[in-house]
Amino acid sequence: MSSNKKHYIITAVTLGAIAAASGVLIGATNLITKGQIEQNEINKVKQGIAEIFKKEDLKYQGFELNEAGLNEEDYKYVNYLYVVKDANDNDIGCVFKTSGSNMYGKISLIVGYDATSQDFVNLSVVTNEQTYASTLVENYINPLQEGEREVDDVTCGATYGAKLIRDMVHDAEKAAIEYYK
Repeated sequence: MSSNKKHYIITAVTLGAIAAASGVLIGATNLITKGQIEQNEINKVKQGIAEIFKKEDLKYQGFELNEAGLNEEDYKYVNYLYVVKDANDNDIGCVFKTSGSNMYGKISLIVGYDATSQDFVNLSVVTNEQTYASTLVENYINPLQEGEREVDDVTCGATYGAKLIRDMVHDAEKAAIEYYK
């Protein structure tokens, strides 16, 4: 065997071993962190529901859209529905988990609606991977949460992110009206 062939074989085997070891390492890391990542998202949703309805003693139950009588194909951003009840088991509203992305990154929210009026109550951010995330939070999300900004007023320095959130809120609003009729 020539020394060139031997060199190529050794290089290929070495690179293959590095790739295999990296794959095992990534898989092991995923196994270790997967449960905690899922738990963190559940905690963010629970905390968000409490913030939206401004109560701590709430009960909620999650449903896939089809389980709730909603056709998931009718909604671009809405992924999941949580029915929210107070301590006395009265239906006080619903929260829709929404996810979307644009050229600046992904974002997922939970958007709350009142059970009686089907009006928008508030929203809470689950994940915000937008490039201009801090501008979006400071100039659009925080004022929106505090009632100082309308959902459709998207001029904020991170307009594409604000437009995405606006569209997600409107999609959730459509789902709330459909769910409560």
